[in-house]
Amino acid sequence: MQLSDDFRVVNVRETGYKGVVRLDMKSGSGVSLGLEYPRDAIGVDIKQGSNVRVSISNDKDPNYASNWDVYMNGIIYYVDGDSVKVSIGGLIMDINNFKNNVRVGEKVYVGLKVIK
Repeated sequence: MQLSDDFRVVNVRETGYKGVVRLDMKSGSGVSLGLEYPRDAIGVDIKQGSNVRVSISNDKDPNYASNWDVYMNGIIYYVDGDSVKVSIGGLIMDINNFKNNVRVGEKVYVGLKVIK
């Protein structure tokens, strides 16, 4: 799976899990993401209205520590048409309106960089 785009955070909602919020993001290309985000554990506060560069790739970035504010890995566990679900350590990322090839079982690396 390959996805690299800039997204705008359109909503931040509480999830019912302490320290975890759900970020709803949209890109100019029409892809939307919903991410259960452990804000308190990670310490990178992503707010509504923030712009975030997102990369989802099968290949690990060898320079992830300098390239990304947040870097995680996960597994694709659901694909239906243009909807994809990723498990990231038990947290869920929903990807909608994704038009490229993706398969259940793929390992992916997810990078987030707040654009200042």
